[in-house]
Amino acid sequence: MDEPDIEYIKKEKIAKREYQINIFKSVKDSNALVILPTGLGKTIIAIFVMAYRVNKGKVIFLAPTKPLCEQHYASIKELTTIDDVYIITGEKARKDKRKEIYEKARVIVATPQTVKNDIEIVPWNDVSLVIFDEVHRCVGNYAYVEIARVCREKGIQMLGLTASPGSEYSKLKEVIEHLAVEKIEVRTEKDRDVMPYIPYRRMKWLLIPMPEEVKILSKKIDVMLREMLQELKKATGIKASRITKKMLIELQKKLQEGSRTGSFYTLISLVSAMIKLYHLKELLTSQGVEAAKNYLDKLEEDKSRAAERIRKHEMFAEIKRRIRGMIYENPKMEVAERILRKHFLEREDARAIVFAEYRDTIDALVKRFNEIEGIRAAKFIGQAGGHGKGMSQDEQKQVIKLFKEGKYNVLVSTSIGEEGIDIPATSLVLFYEPVPSAIRHIQRRGRTARGGMPGEVYILIVKGSRDEAYYWSSRRKEAKMMKQIMRLKEMLERERMKKAKIKKGQAKLDYFV
Repeated sequence: MDEPDIEYIKKEKIAKREYQINIFKSVKDSNALVILPTGLGKTIIAIFVMAYRVNKGKVIFLAPTKPLCEQHYASIKELTTIDDVYIITGEKARKDKRKEIYEKARVIVATPQTVKNDIEIVPWNDVSLVIFDEVHRCVGNYAYVEIARVCREKGIQMLGLTASPGSEYSKLKEVIEHLAVEKIEVRTEKDRDVMPYIPYRRMKWLLIPMPEEVKILSKKIDVMLREMLQELKKATGIKASRITKKMLIELQKKLQEGSRTGSFYTLISLVSAMIKLYHLKELLTSQGVEAAKNYLDKLEEDKSRAAERIRKHEMFAEIKRRIRGMIYENPKMEVAERILRKHFLEREDARAIVFAEYRDTIDALVKRFNEIEGIRAAKFIGQAGGHGKGMSQDEQKQVIKLFKEGKYNVLVSTSIGEEGIDIPATSLVLFYEPVPSAIRHIQRRGRTARGGMPGEVYILIVKGSRDEAYYWSSRRKEAKMMKQIMRLKEMLERERMKKAKIKKGQAKLDYFV
């Protein structure tokens, strides 16, 4: 295996990995998209390309968040000898100071919003490469799109990195068009040049029976939803025999964007009431009785017309009474505790990350896990949003630091733990509920079996709940994503061959002329 002989790389700091070298050699002179599962070192490939290109001009390394920018900045300083590396995340308020940095820096690590705001002061003619981390965000109105437009106009090389670009063909194509991608390099854990570097990972999904009383109450909520659906059909003329929460949220958005005629408020309250009922059902079946009780408290306090509509329904009083009277907890809680106990008994060096969707659930899990001997759990959540207090970026960094040092050995995290953030390798990842997104599913499981440490992944699914639908949805989307990537890769290869053929034909013509 030939090691790339690149100036500025500290070779003693980077372990040789065949697939990283192969990908670097393929993309170093092209606009490219690199798709590599979490934990396999996309940043290393980016640093190889950066070191290769930096003598030809400045390099801008973009990442969506300040912590991720700080992580990349630290990696560049640790793994290269490049001077004049600067980080800009929007906190340097004075534009003239930022302009100074853009002028003198050889490498700039920045958030996309900052660079978008500074587009007119960035010396684009001196830039040779822009790296887009988490490039699946390069769609719609995200700041990446505007920056990519400038790069196309100026002929600047672009490199996109992602663990999963998503399963929608239109969005994949949009990313490729924005970056003017010429090459796609994709690897999975099953590829020949990747397999030697992947520790063993065991995937296991556990189907948990839904308690009978929960089944009964779930069906009663369905009766309320069916009645409301009939009312919705009369008002809107929709033909659907059944309607999902996602469809309702989309309908609610369309209504809010439309004109507010006399029937608007009746219709919006009906749709909102159905969304609230769906949410109650999801909490009851997937999160447990305590989560449902907490939501009932919120419904009691809710002054909206939608909540009033629910409270006035003749069946709701019985549903509320029976939920309040239930005393057993979510069986998932017991299963999660059992998995952690067993894992930590079997492994002296155990580290775990538990993903859960709701902050109330996270608080309950942290409390329960900390009652287990040998487990030191901490929550890891995003900044304040919705109800309740979130964690500041400084608090998040402190929790990660203590997790690295071993003061905590279990993180209970929302989706913030999925993307980008440098969480140390764990021996166990537990999905408290599945996620319907292929991107999030891949990112979560990639948090284990890294750095030579074997790992386990458990996914908890309550039979008959939305958990089952979410699990199969993520599986289907992942398979679809790989098909779409290969389809686009083949399309780019055909275009490349066509251009090469035209170029060859033109060369022959020039020769005879």
